Amino acid sequence: MLVRLPGVKPVTETDYRARIERVIRALSDEPEAPHTLDELARIAHFSPFHFHRIYRAMVGESVIETARRLRLARAALLLATTDSPVTEVAMDSGYESVQTFSRAFRNLTKVSPREFRDRGMQLAQLVVGPRPIKRGGSNMQVEIVERSPIKAWTMLLRGAMRPENFKDTYNRLWQWQIDHGIAGRTKEAIGIYFGDGEGGDSAFRYYAGVIWDVPLKADGGIEVLEVPGGKYASYRLIGSYHGIPAAFKRLYGEWLPKSGFVPDDRPALEIYRNNPFDTPANDLITDLSIPLQ
Repeated sequence: MLVRLPGVKPVTETDYRARIERVIRALSDEPEAPHTLDELARIAHFSPFHFHRIYRAMVGESVIETARRLRLARAALLLATTDSPVTEVAMDSGYESVQTFSRAFRNLTKVSPREFRDRGMQLAQLVVGPRPIKRGGSNMQVEIVERSPIKAWTMLLRGAMRPENFKDTYNRLWQWQIDHGIAGRTKEAIGIYFGDGEGGDSAFRYYAGVIWDVPLKADGGIEVLEVPGGKYASYRLIGSYHGIPAAFKRLYGEWLPKSGFVPDDRPALEIYRNNPFDTPANDLITDLSIPLQ
C-alpha cells in the first residue's frame, strides 16, 4: 500500500506516456540532430540516471534505436519523393558518409537505398515503430521503504555489462577483501547503478561493492561511495541473478508508471541478501531498489 503526503499529486501512467511521447516527437522533429540522453531526459522531466531505463522499458527499444529508425525513415521518404542523389540523402539525414548510411539503411530495411528507390517500395513496408506503451497491470510486489545512507567499498565494472565482466569485477572485489582480512566479515554485497547499461548510455557506471563501516585503506582500485538514504521502491527477487535485468525492466516499464512516483537523482541498487557461494541459484535473494522523489 502506498502512503502519500497531503498535497502531493501522483504522477499517472498517462503522464509517463506523455513524457515519453515528447521525447519521440523531439527525435522525429530533428532526426538528424545529435541528441544526447541528458537533453532528452530534460525534455521528459526524468532524472538522467533513470530516463533511459524507463524509455527502453516502456517503448521497447533504446533511444539510439528510435533515433536511428526515425532518421532512416526520413531518408526513405527523401528517396521515395525526390530525385536527390543517395549521397545527398545520406548527408541530409545526418550521416557522415554514404557507406555508413547505406549500411545502416540495409541493416534496418534489408535492402540498399538504391534498391528501395528502384523498386518503388513504400515506407510502411520497411519501418516499424516502437510497440505501444504498455497500459496493463503488474502483479509485482513492491514495497516503499526508507533506506539509511550506505557507505560502500566498491570496484568499478570494466567494459560492457556481460556476465564475464560482472564475474571479473566481483572477483577483484573479493580478492581485495581477502587482502585486507575482511572476507566473509562484511555486511551485504551491493550493486550500484548510475544510468543504463544497455542501449548506448555513455554515462553508465556500475559499481560492485560491500558494506563495511570500519576505516580501511581504499587501494587496489577501490572507491568509497556514499549512497544517500531516502525513499526507495524495493522489489525482492528470489532466484538466479540472471533474472535481475528482466525484473528491473518490469520495475521501470510496468510498475513505476502506475505507481504515482518518479525516480530521483540517486543510483538504483541491487542488495544481495545471501551468499552465492553456498546458496543454490533458485534460493538467492536480491532486493532491487529504485530511488523515489
